[in-house]
Parts: sequence; C-alpha cells; structure tokens
Amino acid sequence: MVQYCRKCGKELDDKAEFCDACGFNLNENPTDENQETAAEVKNKNEKLKKLPLILAIIGIVVSVAEGLGTPMLMGWDNILTAMGIGIVGGLVGIILMEKFDEPLIAAVEFIATGALIFMFIARFGEISTVLFIITAIVVLFLKGYYAHNKKLWLIPILTVVLIFGFLIAGGALHQMNAENSIAIGNITQDIKDDGYGYYSGEVSGDINVGTNFDYLEVTVNFYDNQDKILYSGIAWNELNPDSGKTYKFNGHYFDQKQPVKAEIVVVDSAKSTTPLYSENITISTASGV
Repeated sequence: MVQYCRKCGKELDDKAEFCDACGFNLNENPTDENQETAAEVKNKNEKLKKLPLILAIIGIVVSVAEGLGTPMLMGWDNILTAMGIGIVGGLVGIILMEKFDEPLIAAVEFIATGALIFMFIARFGEISTVLFIITAIVVLFLKGYYAHNKKLWLIPILTVVLIFGFLIAGGALHQMNAENSIAIGNITQDIKDDGYGYYSGEVSGDINVGTNFDYLEVTVNFYDNQDKILYSGIAWNELNPDSGKTYKFNGHYFDQKQPVKAEIVVVDSAKSTTPLYSENITISTASGV
C-alpha cells in the first residue's frame, strides 16, 4: 500500500514518516481546514501522471502536421520518413510508458524520436522535436528513472538501427536510379572579358529528366586557376519537374577575376551533399572589346 504526502501530493512508501520531496511530517494531523484529504491528493496526483500521455499524443499530431507543411525541396522521402518516425516512435514510447511501466526506456524512445525527426526535416520539425524531448523529461520527473525489463532497451536501439539501415539501403537504390535518370547535354559557354576589368557571361545547357522527382536543382560553380570558387549560383531549379521533359539551364557569371573552369552540379534536395550529376568544363575566355 502506498501513501501520499498531504502537503505536496508525492507518492511515498507506506512506512515513510517524512515526505522526501517537501519534508512534511506525515505523523502530524492536519489542522488547516483547507488541507487536502488523502483522496484528493491521490486524485490530483493521478491526473498529473496523465500529462506525459497527453504530451506524447500532441507530439505525434504535431509531427504529422509539420511533415505536411514541410516544403517539397526537403525531399518527399525525408518528409514521409519524419512523419512515420513521429507516429511510430511516439506510439512505441506511449506503450513502453503506459503498458510496460518503463519510464526510463520510454523517455529514451521519445528523445530518439525527436532527434530523428529533426535529422530528416531540420527546422521544419522543431516543434515536434521539442515536444518529444519535453515529454521525456516529464516522464522521468513524474514516473521515475527505473527500468525493470532490461530486454526492452532493444526497442529504442532497434528503432535507430532499423531506420538507418533502411535509409542506407533505400538511399543507395534511390541514388543509383536517380543518377541514371539525369542527362546533361548541349553545354555551351560564353564568358568574355568586357575590357572594363570584369568578366561576364554564362554557361548554359539542357537537362533531361527521365523520372519523377520532387525537386531538382542545377548549380554552376566557377573556379580560378587555383581551384578556388569565384562564384556559385543556381542555374535552374524546379519543383516536381515533368518526367521525360528537357529544361534549359543558365549559369551566369560576373566578376573581376577570370574563371578557368566551371562545374555543373545537379542535386535533388536542398540538403543533398551527394550530387546526382557532376561535370567539369574548361572555360575559354573571349574578348568582348
């Protein structure tokens, strides 16, 4: 049997004589007419313990809403993955917390869920990330720091491992298919010395899209003879470009330094660090005078 502190409502051992939270002497008889009864304290404490469940549900709902509001340039795969993590991770955390009474493991699951959401959609998932982390803190504060079944630690570990495993395998297949679906052609260059201390012009070409993409971007980087970037700019980008269609890109240049090389880079996400296509061309500067 447990007892509750008549002053602060903390759940205590039935043999405790003092509250380890507020120091109240449990052997004293309450004299204040407004003093809460043990039943009232228990009821209040039970309501407070529902707070983590409410926060977790709100976190799940917000993660879906943030995913639906994330711009397509983040990549539809990333958006769907973040939404799935929010739903599954949130539900698993709730089950660990409510059914298995494992607050410590549940808190780790909530933190992992928030961190993974942020990893996939960054600032577009900030609110749900913060909500899941707050949920974890509240779980530990209200329900304790214990973990009875050590085997259940496999759940948050497997959550992270499986997600990264699917990502690596799926990412490799997507990269190969995407690379084979991009074709660059008809590249021309027209960089001139205008005679007034500036070089200007453009590198242009065609990009043929062979499959469906949520977003595509062509960037042209201009280099000097020491391989330092002089100028970098987006030459073309498009949300949901039409499969089978050819688009024109133009990478403009205007600077006092003479470029000797241009790099054409195609990516399918604003966060992408691995290009779908990359090609270097040597620039022959003509005189515009």
